[in-house]
Amino acid sequence: MVGGEFDLEMNFIIQDAESIACMVELLEHCDVTCQAEIWSMFTAILRKSVRNLQTSTEVGLIQQVLQKMSSVDDMIA
Repeated sequence: MVGGEFDLEMNFIIQDAESIACMVELLEHCDVTCQAEIWSMFTAILRKSVRNLQTSTEVGLIQQVLQKMSSVDDMIA
């Protein structure tokens, strides 16, 4: 997603926007704890950069998340 080894301090800018949709789809196959951990880290990545927020908006992350909201565990929702 970030074009190399991820580091929340040094390498956190999303380079591959299509990987966001892949991440959302992949999460459907993870257990709830794993999903919560990934969403927590992804939220931190988004908060670190307006550019990441813009990229997520451009690929329709909000729409993807809203479509999945009714079928996920309450902890994730």
